[in-house]
Amino acid sequence: MEIRDDYKFLRIQDAFKALHLHINLIGVIVELGFSTGSDCSCMLKIVDPWHSGSGLPVKFVARITQTLPRVESIGDIILLSRVKIVLINRKITALCNETSSSSTFALFHGKHGVDFVPYQSLPKFLIREQDKSFLSNLREWLITYKFEDGSCCFTPLKDIKEGECSNLSCLIVHISKVYKDRWYIYVWDGTELPPCNILVKSERLPLCVEPEMLPTYILRKFPTFGSVLRIIVDRVSEKQAIHCLQPGQHVKFLNIFFQVNMGLWNATFTPSTKMQYTMNREMQGFSPQSMSGEKFSSTWNPITRCISHSHSGITGVAHEDAPFVSLMDILTYHSVTAKFRCVVRFIQVYPRDVRKLRDSNGKFKLLAILEDATARIHASLYADEGEKFFGCDQSDEEAIVKKMNRLLGGEEMEQVPRNPPWVQCCLFSFYKHKMDQWGSRRFRIFDTWINAS
Repeated sequence: MEIRDDYKFLRIQDAFKALHLHINLIGVIVELGFSTGSDCSCMLKIVDPWHSGSGLPVKFVARITQTLPRVESIGDIILLSRVKIVLINRKITALCNETSSSSTFALFHGKHGVDFVPYQSLPKFLIREQDKSFLSNLREWLITYKFEDGSCCFTPLKDIKEGECSNLSCLIVHISKVYKDRWYIYVWDGTELPPCNILVKSERLPLCVEPEMLPTYILRKFPTFGSVLRIIVDRVSEKQAIHCLQPGQHVKFLNIFFQVNMGLWNATFTPSTKMQYTMNREMQGFSPQSMSGEKFSSTWNPITRCISHSHSGITGVAHEDAPFVSLMDILTYHSVTAKFRCVVRFIQVYPRDVRKLRDSNGKFKLLAILEDATARIHASLYADEGEKFFGCDQSDEEAIVKKMNRLLGGEEMEQVPRNPPWVQCCLFSFYKHKMDQWGSRRFRIFDTWINAS
């Protein structure tokens, strides 16, 4: 291993005055960009106790991506040796160029670290006794440190706009790999995504952004109020960076792109997306809290939920004193069978042709997709409950079509865009197969009707 000569750390505030010089630095990583496969490089920002503003940008250039920094957690500590201070896009930047200089680095765990062994370093790096005292001091400083970058403002999920980029401060709820080349990051900030207009005429709408709904044991880790946004990750450089994210972490994403597909919000990273350091205490006000209340009856669920959307009055229910719950409450309820009251939107129904609303036995049969800020579910209307729901003679197709259009938010069922109204309804859950009760769990609308216009 190579021993470093003229060993001295420069404070970050002094690095800004050291243009064209080779220096040594140690700092806390507060912002992380994604590597670019085209030139095998990546960017991050560091701070220290003497310069804790927006931070010093550091650019890494390597021969292969494997020797770029693989930061395990934003807030970790990096030690840099013989990096050159240069101007990149008119900004003072530390350049760690493995291909043309003797620059080197080592990564250490941040405030939770206890040893002085780097979890990643270049082969020529050698730790010295002086490094250990610097590491200990930085870890102690991190306990009370709060990163403040006045140049960034953050948009809550309730205020995002389709087709625009924004900064998001959020909680990582879950991360899953669906295909070998696609990951989903599930994030939440305690607010509700804006309801979307329905733009699809005939294609059946999905229940979620991912190919299949997550299993119940995972959904039970989700908050049951506020919306969980899916961030789609499918580029190699993005996947290399998200390994530092873990469920339960609070993180700030800079410049992510928001879009809607099939009436469902999702987000993607852009070439300029970065992840920024956040202390857990910054988001304590957004932590999921269990909310409980009095039981309506022994057969009704015991959860009381404050519903953000008041219903339109288009529908009536027979159980006005039953508590409201969210669809995520329903999906994650501890019992297979229960009764619920909720405020939802009917975003799609099958069949669309009112002449086909009877099964082979002549019984009413309709399948609806219901939506609120937390989830989408399938719910059926069957037999007498269907007759009660529409409240008109089965032969009066015109009256049924008129009520269906009110429910779906359009003059005609095939009209797009549609903006379905918020309505109240009662649901009960049941199972089809006793040997697989959770796997065969279904939902049915009951004791609900469309009021006369």
